[in-house]
This record gives sequence, C-alpha cells and structure tokens, in this order.
Amino acid sequence: MWIVAYVLLHLAVYSVFRLQFLIWNWNSLQFDSTYDILRGFGHGLRFDLSAVAATSVLFLMALYWIVRFRIPKLIWFGAFWLLNVVLFIINCADAELVNFTARRFTKASLFLLGEGQNLNVIGAYLGIALFGLAVIGLYSYATYVLYQKITLRIPVYRKMALTLLTLLVAAVFFRGGFQSKPIMPVDGRLFTDPMANHMVLNSTFTLLKSLDKPTVERVHYFATSEMLGYLNRPDAFPAITPPLPKANVVVIVLESFSKEYTELRNPEFTPFLNRLAKQGAYFPHFYANSKSSIAGIPAILAGVPALMDDPFIDSEFSLNHYTGIASVLAKQGYHTSFFHGANKNSMHFDAFAPGAGFQHHYARTDFPDKQGDDGKWGIYDGPFLNWICEQYSAFPEPFMSSVFTLSSHQPYSVPPAERDRHPDGSHPILKSIHYTDASLEQFMKCASGKKWFQNTLFVFTADHAGPALRPNAFAKQFEVPLVIYAANPEVLKGMDTGQYAQQIDLLPTILETVGVSQNAVNHLARSLWHPGQKVIPLYLDGTFQLEGLPGGISDQLRENTQKAVWQYFSEGMLDDRLYIQSKH
Repeated sequence: MWIVAYVLLHLAVYSVFRLQFLIWNWNSLQFDSTYDILRGFGHGLRFDLSAVAATSVLFLMALYWIVRFRIPKLIWFGAFWLLNVVLFIINCADAELVNFTARRFTKASLFLLGEGQNLNVIGAYLGIALFGLAVIGLYSYATYVLYQKITLRIPVYRKMALTLLTLLVAAVFFRGGFQSKPIMPVDGRLFTDPMANHMVLNSTFTLLKSLDKPTVERVHYFATSEMLGYLNRPDAFPAITPPLPKANVVVIVLESFSKEYTELRNPEFTPFLNRLAKQGAYFPHFYANSKSSIAGIPAILAGVPALMDDPFIDSEFSLNHYTGIASVLAKQGYHTSFFHGANKNSMHFDAFAPGAGFQHHYARTDFPDKQGDDGKWGIYDGPFLNWICEQYSAFPEPFMSSVFTLSSHQPYSVPPAERDRHPDGSHPILKSIHYTDASLEQFMKCASGKKWFQNTLFVFTADHAGPALRPNAFAKQFEVPLVIYAANPEVLKGMDTGQYAQQIDLLPTILETVGVSQNAVNHLARSLWHPGQKVIPLYLDGTFQLEGLPGGISDQLRENTQKAVWQYFSEGMLDDRLYIQSKH
C-alpha cells in the first residue's frame, strides 16, 4: 500500500504544478468551457503516469531488495528525492519559461540556465518561487514519511515476481498504453490553443522524450536542381536598381508584437505604428519564422529559419557559417551596431552579434542612467530608444544598426510614472505594448530632427508573436507586423505589399534596397522586391505547415514542396551550406 502511495504522491505533485501552470498563464489560455479544463487535467494524467514510470521504476525495483538495509535504503531514497526535486523545479519554473521558448522544457531549453543571472528578476516571479518551495517542502515531508513506512518482508520469489510486474507496468505506463506507438508530446494536442496544450503536458515528460531526439535528421528526396525548383528561387530574378544606395539601415525588432495587437481599436494599442504603416510599406501577410526571441533574432538578422526544436544560437550548428546583414554591410564600409537593453549575454547575443557582423554591441551596462533600469530585465524602452537616437548621431555614415526592445516582455514593465498614461487591455501585455509604441514615436520624433534621418531605411517588425488574445489557427500564431519606412515614401512604391513574406526575407530585401549584392543566397528566402508564389515554412513543436502557396495547387506539389524544404534545411544545417553560391 505504501508503495502505491509513493506513486500517487508523484502524480499529485504533477497535478498541482499543472494547476499552477493554469493559474499563472490564465490570461494566455484559451478554453471554451470548464469541461475543457477538466479534460486537460484528465488527459494530462497519461503524461504524468509516463513521467512517474520513467523516474520511479528503477527506484522501486531496487528498493524491493534493499528495503531491509537502513543505509542503502536511506541513500536510495535520498537520490531519487533529489532527482524528483530537480524535475519538480523544472515543472514549476516552466509555467513561465514556456513564454520564452513557446514549448515545454526540453534539452533545447537548457540555454535558459544562463539567463537567470539578474537576481532582481526573481521578484517578478516570487509567487512561482514561493509556491514551488511550498510544494517541494510538502513533497519532502511526505517522502520522509514514506521512507519510514515502506517495508517489504516477503520471500525472494515474490520479490522477483514483484520486480518483473513493476517493470511491465512501468513499461506500459511509460509508452502511454498498449497502442502501436508510444505517446509523444504531439499527443497532448487537445485544443486549438498551443498554451492550453502545453498545460496538458508536464516538463519531465517532454524533457525525457527530447533526450534521444536528433536536432535535425538528414533527408534526401530530390537532386539539387529539382529541389531548388520547388523553393523560392532567389537567384532567378534580375537585381533591381537600388532605391536607396548606401543608405543607413535601422532594424527595430519589437518584443512580442503580435499583428493582432495592431488591429485592436477602442482603445488602439499601437497608434503610432499604425500611422507609420500608412506612410511606409506595410505587409499584412508577414510571418515570424519562430515563436521565440532566441530563434527570431537570427531569422531577421541572419536569415536562419527556425525549423528545428533547438534554437540555432544554442544548437550544435551555432558555429555554422551564416550571412548576417551586418557582416555583408560591414564589408561595404558600414558601421554596424546591435542594441538590446538586457544583459549582454542574454540569449547568447554576446556570441551571436559579432558572429553576425555587428562591430559594436550595446547592452544594459552601457546605458549611462541607472534610473532607466526596470530592475528586472533591463532598460525601459523609452529612455533606451532616446539614448540610441543620440548615439546614432555620433556614428559615421553609412551605418547599420539593429535594436531589440524588451519592455513588452513578461512581466511587461512600464515605468511607474507612466503607467496611468497607457490603457489596460484584455491581457497584461497590452499596456506595455502601448508604452513601447509611444516610446517608438518619441524615437522617430528624435530621429526626424537628425541629419542622418533623410538617408535611412527603417524596418519595424517583431521577434515573434505575443500571447494570443483569442483562439487562432496555427499560421496566425506567427503573424507579426512589418513596416518598412523611408523619409521619402516614393522610393518604396515598387514593393508589392500584398505578397506573403517572412522574417528571413528581410536580409535579401535590405541588401537589395541599399544596393549590396550577396555572393551566396538562402533559397528558403527571397527579396520582397520580387513578388510571386512563395514558400513560407512554419514549424513549432513538431507541427509543420507551409504558407504562401496558392490554394489550388495539387496535393502532390504541396507534398514535394514540403519535402524540398526539409531536404534543403537538413542539408544546409548538417553540411553547413544553408547559403548557396548565387548565379548573379
């Protein structure tokens, strides 16, 4: 009986952390009814049993044989207590970490271990920390009680039978039942809302399932020439006459700016960006290539698509060759800089930025006024953007600079003195979205008075979409705004803004706009100066979908296109040739 109680204890803890996930992310979860929530908890037990089976079977089988020996029993209990405490901490923290990675914890999430160096941020998550400590404290007490209660005085032959039975039952639970294939994270998809599906899973299960999963599997379906014919053919178009030769380039990446936030009215949360969209080139069919910042930044600044579970920056391919916008422009005499108000090593940007060609990296410690620090992640967007505007005036021209904002990152910090100026919305992020939009307006007001403004190409987009305000189809979870702006709007008139577009298209678009050619091109991308049928691959947590293709194409052509994308990406990563020599 006490052995069964040991298993039930762990199932109860996983259910408690599922409840914590539900409460912490309540504003981001989309359920149609209370029944859906109960269904999520019920279905989640299947994954909890799998996790408990994996982490308890060895414990129980050995315990049957050493339970009568005090010291071995104590050590064995202690070892598995520690293992489960570590796993419970991951499950507890994952209620918030899922907002960084857009998926439950896996081996690919280990990069987050280096993100917690700012102790001040703990205050924002004090509720999670205290709750986790309380649960682990109760779990530890219950484990101690079970340690004293569990005894097993039975003959050897019965111990052998019990050991075999435990192994068989654990094997069935670990694989999720008697079905033909073991359960995987994809089996947790009960709802259209990804966050609701994340609640169904537990982090122990997803971590264990990821341990033996290869980052990228090599596939080969076509000869190279046939494969490229299914893709975006970036080298099949003649180069345009550059509308802004040798212009300055400023790429502003807005944290978690979903397209749906820009569409809200009464109140309007992005009034400035919406006005700017009418003055510049606005692309209504624009997709982020990922659902996380650590994958979105390489997509925008280096054209690296996010078609694997590991973020490129933290993957085994991080040392692969990649073409950064800044690296190409630096060779043309551009001064290049990367600005992000967080710690310099946040998301390994201290390694990525120079690798992408940024000669200067400005971060939290470079900002001169500590009053502008939010005390959590870094510098508020308002003072940071104003400071950046002044920095640009000291840079030699032409310059290329990227700015990554942070105030619209959870916990959505807005300076206390400004909170009443920004409206609340249906989700806490919306107040910070309005604040960042207002900060952006001040930045452009400052820029418009500088001598470099008239010869600058501005690109405004987002690293990824933020929390959904309503249930959305898969592709809509990737929709973010894209506004390309120049002081003289006539130079952008030749762009077809109705075309489908993606983050990795920005690198060739910017280079073509300022008149810089690429020696090697990524065939999954194409400059937005060349519209037409487009292949836009979207991938998240095992789900893959193509956008941009016309609806009337045959199933065979769609399947071949998907195969070509996978082949190109797998060969590009494994053989370090994502970029193929251009014919031009």
